[in-house]
Amino acid sequence: NREKTFVSLEELEVKVAELLQAVRDGMYQRALENRERRTFVARTLDEMVKVSNEHSGFIKAMWCGSQECEDALKEECGVTSRCMPFEQEHISDTCICCGKPAKKMVYWGKAY
Repeated sequence: NREKTFVSLEELEVKVAELLQAVRDGMYQRALENRERRTFVARTLDEMVKVSNEHSGFIKAMWCGSQECEDALKEECGVTSRCMPFEQEHISDTCICCGKPAKKMVYWGKAY
């Protein structure tokens, strides 16, 4: 924040640690807000195509786990799987690509 802070030599070690933690927390919070703002949900293939063409960022969608579906999504939307989080969110019951029962929620995104 470009704020100058004057501290005594006795306080230096503690104050530097506090300021570094504040900088880290601020950077983390801005990055988290940016990621959340740029993450979209798609329940159908048409939604995924639309979102991938109109926005940059990530798309959360259900996936059956098949390599064929991942390849089809890459061909159709230009997206590939980015992350399969430990904490799963249930978006729908079916795979966004083939309509079979979905096993996992996956974050998808374009590689630039």
